[in-house]
Amino acid sequence: MTAAGRLAARLPLDLLRERTLRRLFAAHAASVLGSSMMPIALSFAVLDNGGGASGVGLVLGAQTAPLMVFLLAGGVLADRWGRRVTMIGSDLVRAAVEITMVVVLLTTGLPTAGFVAFAAVLSVAAAFFHPAFHGFVPEVVPEKRLQEANALGSTLQSIGSLVGPAVGGVLVAWTEPAWVIAIDAVTFLVSALLLAGVRTTPAARADRADESFLRQLKEGWREFRSRTWLWSLLAYTSLACTFVLCPVMVLGITSVGGKEHGAAQWGTVLAAEGVGALLGGLLGMRVTFRRPLLASVFCTFGLGLFAALLALDAPVHVLVVGSLLSGAGFALLHILWTSSLQTDVPSEVLSRVSAYDGVATVLSMTVGYWWAAPAAARVGTAPLLWFGVVWTVASAAVMLAVPQIRRSAIGAAQEPRDGRNAAATEEPSQGEGGDSQPRQASNLRPSA
Repeated sequence: MTAAGRLAARLPLDLLRERTLRRLFAAHAASVLGSSMMPIALSFAVLDNGGGASGVGLVLGAQTAPLMVFLLAGGVLADRWGRRVTMIGSDLVRAAVEITMVVVLLTTGLPTAGFVAFAAVLSVAAAFFHPAFHGFVPEVVPEKRLQEANALGSTLQSIGSLVGPAVGGVLVAWTEPAWVIAIDAVTFLVSALLLAGVRTTPAARADRADESFLRQLKEGWREFRSRTWLWSLLAYTSLACTFVLCPVMVLGITSVGGKEHGAAQWGTVLAAEGVGALLGGLLGMRVTFRRPLLASVFCTFGLGLFAALLALDAPVHVLVVGSLLSGAGFALLHILWTSSLQTDVPSEVLSRVSAYDGVATVLSMTVGYWWAAPAAARVGTAPLLWFGVVWTVASAAVMLAVPQIRRSAIGAAQEPRDGRNAAATEEPSQGEGGDSQPRQASNLRPSA
């Protein structure tokens, strides 16, 4: 059997026999293909129009800042309006905004403030997509196959992440960043078209349609704060974004050079992250973790290594290794985190809980994008990157002191969904993607 055949045999491709799942995964993969080009296109478009590293940081931050407010609204409205309709609307708005941006770039050009404005509008539209997507997956996938589905989705998306940065870097070097943005707009249109063909039976919510927006928002907050594993692990990953990931993204693009050589080289480095994400997705399909939340703590170590290699001014071929390990770690982290969230949180509030998760993440990334360049100018690029390395190790040690993280196991969904306490005498599950049985509910949810 060929290598491709062996890979196909290991993938849970039987999930794609369902037309609904096929369209859902294809829609997300199409969007990822275009969006993975955007950081390069947007960054070099800012540089071409007179911005520096600070301008890049401002624009990347503007892509995340509005999410802090609108993710909460997006989570509530997705639970009320319907998740599929919300995602389609978000795709169409983002496509229209990016087409407008392309026209302006090709005709008059944009100052940094203009890039910030466009990035902010795109962020508002994205805020309605992400909570809806996280809540939509469990509507079309059986609970016992959620980890497989999340891993398959991550793997298919990683292919887009692998191809996108490399193609984006080449296109930016050969043509104009505006054409890469145009490609992203087309992928949003493709995503909307595919989602329009998805048919499913959503979770019942009609009997609560008259509840106030604020009441539903508070209900999502109660579900979020009641899970120690959720908010503690979220704090860990969010601060990793602030102190490690964002400085790497802002400072890395200037470390490898300017547009003449840097675009293609940085594109290669980010493409390696896509390869790593693909490997992390495959690992998530094939490996069962007895303590998945504990395993997720160590998934950030690849990012720490990547930061260390940048601090050492390593050559591009070495940076590729660090980027690959970083991508693998974050892909696996996403799979373990998302599967835990989807199995432990009741379906009717899942989008709202995902929104609180998203708010913390984008807040950390906004702060990280905006502080990285000024901090590096003050203390130096290498010291700032080394601080991120130290933070990675020290914060992981703190997480090991959280009992629920040490003892956690995916599969405690019965207690929050139907109110019953899972018996401590249940046999251990056969795996997140297999025939799982409930484990101790206290592993994922604190006792009253």
